[in-house]
Amino acid sequence: MPSLPKWINDTVENVLSSKFKECTVISIEPVAQNLRHIRFSADLQDVEFEPAYAIGIRINERDYRNYSPFNFNKDSGTFDVIFHMHDPTAAGSHFINSLIIGDSLKILMPRGKRFFEPNAKIHFSIGDETSLGSSLSIKEAVEENGCQFICLHELEEASMLENLNLYGYHNPKNNTMRLIEALNDFLIEERETIYNDDAIFYLTGNGERMSLIKKFLKAKGVSPRCIRSQAYWIEGKKGL
Repeated sequence: MPSLPKWINDTVENVLSSKFKECTVISIEPVAQNLRHIRFSADLQDVEFEPAYAIGIRINERDYRNYSPFNFNKDSGTFDVIFHMHDPTAAGSHFINSLIIGDSLKILMPRGKRFFEPNAKIHFSIGDETSLGSSLSIKEAVEENGCQFICLHELEEASMLENLNLYGYHNPKNNTMRLIEALNDFLIEERETIYNDDAIFYLTGNGERMSLIKKFLKAKGVSPRCIRSQAYWIEGKKGL
């Protein structure tokens, strides 16, 4: 999200107050050295939610950041977010590290384009640390429908996936050959499903990495309508 003057952000919160919810931090758990699992409580009865929707958190007077919630439960009034602190000096990381249990903050409620395809037989989520929340929300929806979920994440630590019960392919960061090999193995194994357009690929995370993966999938015969993509960050670009 773009950086805006304080008065504009203040005005947006006042004029569009129905789009914001007062949320309270009720638990904070470390998942890995640079990951935090935080649970929030709020009145969610009137809030619409779909897998891979994003919430907006105002991290300072000028800036918002988008994050993907999961475990979105209207009845209990709770939802979870995985925060990736990639740079301790960054404004977003500083804000998240400053949160403590009991803190209250206004959060821009979930919104976004329709991403999840409930009728697919296989759902393949691909991304990095910033994609963990969206993968978890997709996984929950897939399991409710009794379909198959697969994920591939480029991570420094494979243990992150186990800690989140998010079992799938792990690829070391910036190892393009291993990434292509893993994707190719899947495409060969699920050749018939791919041919029938029954597998959906959800690409999130690094925009440049997503572009490479999308080109590879299309070259291997995956239909463009079976590829969903949403960039969360691009190197050198602030506030995507």
